[in-house]
Amino acid sequence: MSAPDHPPFSVKWMILSMLVFVAVELLLGGLVGGLIVGKYASLNLKFLLQGVLNLASYFVGGIIIGLVSPGLRIREPAAGAFCAVALMLSLSLFTPYAMIQFSVVKMLLGGGIAFCLAIAGASIGERMSGNTLPEE
Repeated sequence: MSAPDHPPFSVKWMILSMLVFVAVELLLGGLVGGLIVGKYASLNLKFLLQGVLNLASYFVGGIIIGLVSPGLRIREPAAGAFCAVALMLSLSLFTPYAMIQFSVVKMLLGGGIAFCLAIAGASIGERMSGNTLPEE
């Protein structure tokens, strides 16, 4: 059921959320990653930084969607984050490397974490834009 201040689920905003998450990850990885890690960083540090920036992109992307979307949009960024993880993992079907193989467990775990981070970010973005979350 939809309350008047909570519009129905929008596939358009879910897809837009996916694009925002990818763009934010590219931006964070390109700008922040390049500034923090120099040429002589260890492989482990690079993997750690990639993971942290990847997680941050779902949170920051959720904030962006919460700020720019009309009405209250919490579910769309969360679903978009899960779909973005599924999309990125589906690319591993074309990768010959054994350590980057697709698995349902990876998708559920990674998608669930991205889902939660996007909800948290979208909630903050909605509050920042003046939209209030419905009381349950």
